[in-house]
Amino acid sequence: MSTVPELTGPNYTVWASKSKSWLQSQGISYVLNTLCPGTVTITDTGTQTAPADPATPAAGSDDGSGDTAPLTHFFTITGGEAIDWDKDNDKAMGVIKLCVTQAIGLKLNDIDTAREMWTLLKDLYGKPGAAEVFQNFKWAMNVKIPRNTHPGTAIDLIKMYLTQINNAGKNTLIPMYLQ
Repeated sequence: MSTVPELTGPNYTVWASKSKSWLQSQGISYVLNTLCPGTVTITDTGTQTAPADPATPAAGSDDGSGDTAPLTHFFTITGGEAIDWDKDNDKAMGVIKLCVTQAIGLKLNDIDTAREMWTLLKDLYGKPGAAEVFQNFKWAMNVKIPRNTHPGTAIDLIKMYLTQINNAGKNTLIPMYLQ
């Protein structure tokens, strides 16, 4: 866990990648994508959803940081799968809380699941700011293409920076002819 940096806000992209990788290495990243097995969600319309499977990602979620199911009211039925999920959820919550600054940690105090924590942090810090976009642009422009070797590595590096700029939002889309 010493390879996971402390989340300060601007470093969210690096933090999320490293934190998710560490949770995957421990086999507990599935709690970022799933509700507790046996959990029934009561929405505002009075409908309810079926209990979630323990290792199935939520609809529309591929990395644990996408759209989530409604987080309104929960009623749980405790079983073996639910107990295992609770243990893994507690571990993931501990990792997240240990790897954020004290000020950010205060925002996580009243949250009950790692999934909710992950979603909140993504909503608060997931969009790169102007400084990060400019930094990626500057790094892309400063890549040196070597004279005596194949330029593939340098071109891949430039593409990586341009992709990060492109993915930052609608206002930073780069035309295809420049990519």
